This record gives sequence, structure tokens and C-alpha cells, in this order.
Amino acid sequence: MVTLLSGTMFYSVFMPAVVAQDLPEADSPELIDDSIPKKALVAKEFPGSEWEFFSGKKDSKFAETWSYRVDPDTKVPFIACSGQPYGYIRTKKNFRNFDFGLEWRFPQDENGNSGVLLFTNGDDRIWPTSLQVQLQQPLAGSSFPSGSAKSENELRNVPMLSRPVNQWNRCIISAREGNVTIVVNDQKVGTVAGCKPLEGAISLQSEGSEIHFRNIWVREYPSEVQSVSKSDLRRQKRLRSTLKKQGFVAYP
Repeated sequence: MVTLLSGTMFYSVFMPAVVAQDLPEADSPELIDDSIPKKALVAKEFPGSEWEFFSGKKDSKFAETWSYRVDPDTKVPFIACSGQPYGYIRTKKNFRNFDFGLEWRFPQDENGNSGVLLFTNGDDRIWPTSLQVQLQQPLAGSSFPSGSAKSENELRNVPMLSRPVNQWNRCIISAREGNVTIVVNDQKVGTVAGCKPLEGAISLQSEGSEIHFRNIWVREYPSEVQSVSKSDLRRQKRLRSTLKKQGFVAYP
């Protein structure tokens, strides 16, 4: 059963003026624990019990935008999004400390646009409070807060990491107590630190271009395991100091 959510249709502490590769690394979330199993987020019954649907167009239907398909050549299932109307699907569950992965491709559009919205909160709208991780073909991996979300830095001016049209790309995201690291096609883009909110739904955008998703998974970590220690707080304080010295702009 498809749930259609009703709806229509920065403050930031530090905003970087440097390219993504120049950013000092936050506390490294290289904490992936393979002993914790991944959970697949897409099944044949898609959207099933995992996802909710929001569209910026009143009374639009889920099936007009999203569909479950199987690649006739590889026999691998994938999710197709038409890109119209604008909107997104969001997980019914909220996540805080997690690894999230997916593969995506734009079948035709060389400037295809879509993204992953982390920590989605508040009212459903275009676009909600969240941390946006861009999958846009030329700028995949760019990341910045949206709505009333905040972060201590952004990832901008990311080099071209996407593969040519109709080839599959991979994105892996690791979130640890509001610090988010993005890897695109095995290249580390960087870390966005101090995200607020630091818990919420994970969403996939419909943003004007047909896009396909497959192998969507999440690995969730217990919050008590990821509790912030005093040493973690000291490292975060040093990060903020370093960001200032790197030429970040302070906002009141």
C-alpha cells in the first residue's frame, strides 16, 4: 500500500569558501563494522513497509513517478524515478548513526539531477529540512544543508566523479553523531561536520531527470555505541578552530 503524504508543491556556523578536497577532515568515521549486517531497503513489493511518498504536485500518484523494474540484461532489480513531478521518497524510519549505500545512473541526461536527503525532518515540502548529498551528474558528492538544517561546513566545487550517462555509479555515506562522510565511486569527497538535525529519515529525490537506483542498503549502529566522548568533543573543537583558520566565514 502506498502512503501519499499531504503537502504542496542558514543559519550556518561556518560556510567554506574552498573546494571539497581542501577541507580538513573531521573525526574520521572509518568505523564501518562488517559484523553488523546491511539491511536492503528495496524489495519487489516496493515501496512496501520501508518508504513513504511525497510529491510537490497535489494528488499525484506514486506510480506516475516511481516504479520497480528488473534489468532485462543483468536480471538485477532497480527502482526507476521519472523525475516528474518534483518530490521524494523517504524512509519511514529515522536514522542517526549509520552507513548508507546505493548505486545510481541517469539513462539519458548528461546533466541529470537528483540527490539523497539525510536527516529529513519537519514538514514535507520542496525541499525539506535535511542535508542534501547531490547525485547531479556533474557535481555528485556536493553536500550542503537545506531548509532550517545547519552544518559547520559544506562540500562544494567537487570535481567530476560521475561515470558517463547510463553507467552505474556508487555512493556510500557514513554518519556518526552529525559528522557525515561521502564517498563517490570509491573516491572520498570529504566530511560535513556538525550537522543539525543529526537524526531523521533518508530520502531520494525526484528532481526533473529520469534516474535509476539499485542496491540500496543501510547499516545502523546503536546510538549508545556511538556516544560522543570528551576526546571526540575536543577533536570537534579543534576542527572548528581549523575551519576558521582555513578562511571560513563566521555567521552570527
